[in-house]
Amino acid sequence: MTEAPSELLSERKAASGRLAWFLRALRGDPMAVAASIWLLIVVFAILADAFSLLGDNRISLKARNLQPFDFSQGWTLWLGADALGRPLLVRLIQAASTTIGIALVTVLTSLVGGTLFGVIAGYFGGLIGNIIMRVSDIILGFPTLLVALFGLYLFGPSVLNLIMVLAITRMPAYIRVARAETLEARERLFVDAARVFGGGSLWILRVHILPSVAPTMLTLASVNLAMVMLFESGLSYLGLGIQPPAVSWGLMVAQGQGYLSSAWWLGFFPGLAVMLTTMSFNLLANWFRIVNDPSQHWRLVSRRR
Repeated sequence: MTEAPSELLSERKAASGRLAWFLRALRGDPMAVAASIWLLIVVFAILADAFSLLGDNRISLKARNLQPFDFSQGWTLWLGADALGRPLLVRLIQAASTTIGIALVTVLTSLVGGTLFGVIAGYFGGLIGNIIMRVSDIILGFPTLLVALFGLYLFGPSVLNLIMVLAITRMPAYIRVARAETLEARERLFVDAARVFGGGSLWILRVHILPSVAPTMLTLASVNLAMVMLFESGLSYLGLGIQPPAVSWGLMVAQGQGYLSSAWWLGFFPGLAVMLTTMSFNLLANWFRIVNDPSQHWRLVSRRR
């Protein structure tokens, strides 16, 4: 009767130990700490917007193109107002939920689909593997932005079409990496031992191959998250992404382009938000790669010193 609670206690201790190790590793990289703080601020702002804690966002022509850093106004107007008098800070937070939400759904879709197809192509090979890889090569033969522009022009600009187009264009990278990792993992001794003891293909894939492939795929996903954000912002800037009355950072930059000489803050702050967020995702992706590669742990030690 005491074995189950003791096992549960040991699992909790192991989980807390891993969390403590990750926190120490994060503390050893000041740039990753700064990136984490920025992303936490963005997440808390999005949650505040979701619970309607940001105040009024109605049109006010009296505040049209209000300059930033006028602290005599309400805190929502500290970054100024847009051409219709709406608080720019509130608009930035609303745009953050759109831009980051689309990036997360796109990366998750391409991660799951690309890993699945890549593992199948690497483990089974044959005709199915060749078909998967040739389709991936065809998609990779065209620039991502060009394919996205053609797809959105053909099917129309919408959130669903934007997610599907970006997910399909990013999926070949996951397929190629997952296939390479699977080809290397399936030749290891523990996989041969699993076959000898009667393990089926699906069981081997679930228990042995996927856990070996997962760290590399998650690192690739963290890198692609920033890239997808840039693609979404670029497409929205060109008018083929998010459409009004919805808002995204790229759309805000496009709407502020005509006011650069008279109201520079309309395009500057959304562009700054894109830069800081994509840079934060890239810094955390680099930290995640170092943490998951034992041969790179010395970098964390040297940074801490």
